[in-house]
Amino acid sequence: MTADSPARPPGSRPRLQADLPALIEQGDKTERRLNWLLRGCLADAIRDRALLPMWFVTVLGPVPPAHKTQEWMDHATQVLVYRVTYGITDQAVALGVAPDEYVPRRTEWHRELTKDLRRW
Repeated sequence: MTADSPARPPGSRPRLQADLPALIEQGDKTERRLNWLLRGCLADAIRDRALLPMWFVTVLGPVPPAHKTQEWMDHATQVLVYRVTYGITDQAVALGVAPDEYVPRRTEWHRELTKDLRRW
């Protein structure tokens, strides 16, 4: 507790329950913006015929396929978002190592992406 924060009665909870919908909406907005930014960067790199990282090319190829291009872009963007979200820096493995312990969102997302990468 700081001098600026009001004292709370013993046993009281912070206003997390009341603030939860706004926090979730803020997180959703941030996720949509990150997706939009990374998708734009990827589209620019492909348009400019930039050399993509080895981890990317290994699992997704150097360019989108002629068919299912949108699906490829969606999936490639999700891989980028996952790497940024969890600070993956592995230069060879797209998703890095699987999470050591079960963390619901991360573990399930890792499994889903791993399964989807097998299609490309």
